[in-house]
Amino acid sequence: MNNKNIVIETQALGKKIPVQSADDLIILDNISLQIPQGASVAITGTSGSGKTTLLGLLAGLDSPSNGKIKLLGKEISTLDEDQRANLRLGKVGFVFQSFHLMDNLTALENVMLPLELDSTNHKIESLALTALNDVGLSQRTQHLPTQLSGGEQQRVALARAFVSRPDILFADEPTGNLDSQTGKEVESLLFSLQQQHNTTLVLVTHDHHLAAQCQIHYRIVAGKLEG
Repeated sequence: MNNKNIVIETQALGKKIPVQSADDLIILDNISLQIPQGASVAITGTSGSGKTTLLGLLAGLDSPSNGKIKLLGKEISTLDEDQRANLRLGKVGFVFQSFHLMDNLTALENVMLPLELDSTNHKIESLALTALNDVGLSQRTQHLPTQLSGGEQQRVALARAFVSRPDILFADEPTGNLDSQTGKEVESLLFSLQQQHNTTLVLVTHDHHLAAQCQIHYRIVAGKLEG
């Protein structure tokens, strides 16, 4: 595999939590993986297996206890929180199970949020409108999240995640709060946008149907990686 195309890499990654009067609680142990640009990757495992912890480490939202992580070619294991945030800016997007929309902002304003961090971007509203159109919500731009269904809220979250054209999108149970039919619609949209923009997709899911659509599938079993 061409290392120039690797956007996420870990070496002997581990995460443990100190426990009083006992050995440390090992969450992840000796995780080594490589993820190429444009790939779709599923991480599955039972509750408590460490999959969400791994996602947080790969995204630089948390620091490992040992081992190394490279994100977009940068060694992030030793960076502080602000440095990791700067690295993610405009290059990494997120979609969560619970949508994480701002209740007091319209759909359009929610999608504009990531773009407003770049003071040089003068096409914020136009880009956000295009992103909402891409997820089929061009008629819902002025609606608040409370005026939208769960599926529509997750579509807004997808538009917000893709509006800055990130290199990598991390998704944590993106269909977990949706009914089966709505989940399939959001799932189809997620992969369509991922392929359209050649975005590297890393998702945590309990949904085996969703995982089966990914090119790479990692399973976490008792904190260890099975690929």
